Amino acid sequence: MQKVYTAKYVFSGSDLLENAAVCIQNGIIQDVISLDKLANKNVIQDYGDCIITPGFIDLQLNGCGGVLFNDDINHNALEIMHQTSLKYGTTNFLPTLTTCEFKNVIKALETIKSWFEKYGANRGVLGLHLEGPFISVTKKGIHPERFIISPTDELLSQITAYQKYFPIKMTIAPEVFTDKQIKFLIDNNIIVSLGHSNASYMEARNAISLGAQTSTHIFNAMSGLTARSPGIIAAILNSNIYTGVITDLRHVDQANIQLLSKLKPEHTYLVTDAVTSMGTDMTEFKFAGNTIYVKNDMCVDENGTLAGANLTMPQAVGNCIDNCQLDIIQVLNMASQIPAKVMGYDNRLGKIKHGFVANLTTFNPKDHTCQII
Repeated sequence: MQKVYTAKYVFSGSDLLENAAVCIQNGIIQDVISLDKLANKNVIQDYGDCIITPGFIDLQLNGCGGVLFNDDINHNALEIMHQTSLKYGTTNFLPTLTTCEFKNVIKALETIKSWFEKYGANRGVLGLHLEGPFISVTKKGIHPERFIISPTDELLSQITAYQKYFPIKMTIAPEVFTDKQIKFLIDNNIIVSLGHSNASYMEARNAISLGAQTSTHIFNAMSGLTARSPGIIAAILNSNIYTGVITDLRHVDQANIQLLSKLKPEHTYLVTDAVTSMGTDMTEFKFAGNTIYVKNDMCVDENGTLAGANLTMPQAVGNCIDNCQLDIIQVLNMASQIPAKVMGYDNRLGKIKHGFVANLTTFNPKDHTCQII
């Protein structure tokens, strides 16, 4: 049976369409048509002053709804993360495993493999983001130093063996890798992301030339940009690789977000970096063995070190539009189409277009609320 939805606007992925309706059958988008051309208007479900948009895609979700993937590496945690994300318009996400014992890296890979055997990519999870353990001690942030290790060919081979089952995004500090090791990851279709790195400009540029595709939460946990030491930030800004950014306005100043949107308008995507507390009223929780406090909507340890974010995707979108004055079309793409491209799902997700999966949400620009369609 065909379902038809409308709202004040339908965001196709390129335009905000007025007087438009989305026609869906069996979970697939059939067409976007003018309301005037719809013969039977009784079948329409109208979402009023909202925007119907492709479901949000979050490529850095550590946890939410009271669970943290590092602590609960199982299907139950993934399901809680999925259901919590849906409440905030996020239809697809990458569960993110931060630096931990390598045996837990394998456990996470096995968990995602079994999830894909059961559901494929049809139940929220798009793959796995390994944020560590091959990162810089200097730029570790909240990551536990005792689990940071140097990459070996054997360990990398164990990880790449799982790429045939699902997409894997790996955050690495390129300065701790050899060129051969980075090329090995690229050749094995790992999505290499530069982050938690103290790399020089040339070290980062070299990794990009070898095939690194993206970077992890730009401006955070990476070498800074100064007059004679441009560092990894300049390498990212001066290239065509993608980059994620946390727009809670705590991790990154709005001026930097505005700059990023001008320099990389088609290569920047939003991430929440959300942790346990997102979607709950928790005031503290455990992260990497430390007690994390939720204060002023920030997640920090006793020393004030940021430990992920208490951020939803609609808040991230709303902050970009209202506080940073970014174009709404650009921002909605930063939350949907661009992350779909990063993960290689842009032939089925991120647009409202014939043949695409009908993972849709509404977004209310006034109060930043969402409702899954």
